[in-house]
Amino acid sequence: MLDLLSGRLKGSGPVLFDYAHWAGELRVPVPRLREVVAWLVEHEFLSLEGDVDGIARLWVNPSVALAPWTDPRPIAARYRFPYITTAEGGMGAEQPVIVLPYDAAGWEEFYRANLHMIEDPFCFSSEGCPVHER
Repeated sequence: MLDLLSGRLKGSGPVLFDYAHWAGELRVPVPRLREVVAWLVEHEFLSLEGDVDGIARLWVNPSVALAPWTDPRPIAARYRFPYITTAEGGMGAEQPVIVLPYDAAGWEEFYRANLHMIEDPFCFSSEGCPVHER
């Protein structure tokens, strides 16, 4: 689900998620997708801003995914997103995911540490990059 949403990020805005469309694409019932979104919202991977006629307006925690050239600080501040990261040792660690409560200074540090990737995102294509061709 996070991969699907991450691929649809555009700038510093939300992702519009059509439950019926994605239920068909993923071949799962709409209630199951709603459960997954609710879990991700509860654990602060996402923020749900609204759900009208089966289309959710979702904000992705910038520590999970960030669109190129997007400053994560306003998004994190708007929803008081925690900083989510993996522990040293990854999935083998006793507690593999670390969730640090929202902290403006922490998000500033994240921004500074990742500024090179925010300002000049990495390309995965040798034939031209749609991100950099904009």
